[in-house]
Amino acid sequence: MQSDAELLEAFRRGDTPAFETLVRRYQRPVLAIARRFARDEDDAEDLAQRAFINASERAGGWRGGSFKSWLFRIVVNLAKNHLRDISRFDRAESEREPEPSPPEAHQRLETQEQQKALREAVVRLPRRQREVLLLRIDGDLPFAEIARTLGITEVNAKVNFHHAVQRLKQWVKADRT
Repeated sequence: MQSDAELLEAFRRGDTPAFETLVRRYQRPVLAIARRFARDEDDAEDLAQRAFINASERAGGWRGGSFKSWLFRIVVNLAKNHLRDISRFDRAESEREPEPSPPEAHQRLETQEQQKALREAVVRLPRRQREVLLLRIDGDLPFAEIARTLGITEVNAKVNFHHAVQRLKQWVKADRT
């Protein structure tokens, strides 16, 4: 299996399928990160696609290091810009409540409400804590790569992750009581 660096070098030399391999390799985590920032699935898919397009256009400027970190930084930056743009235009979010039916529907509804509460809690986290949390969980990055991606120290990444987890536990616990 070729490394990310080898695939990117091949792409720079004109081997388009090499970049397609990178897209397949990182499509899931990039989309997972985008979903955390986007308000709906269409926006998340658009952000993920733009991240890969951006990476392909800027491949000549990549100077080594972790391609994965570089790509995740691109998607995080695009997502932050997306959130800024949404708040600027103040688009209203429309959600359709599922129709409750048999007992299992009640459980499903409760699970959906818990997931929604957790998503809303993640959004309430301070920006840096949210970024570290999402890169750690959705991006499955080690703290050293998170630090490089965000331009912070590894200790700072670990501290932000710890504080994010503690806040989420506190908020979720408060919501249940």
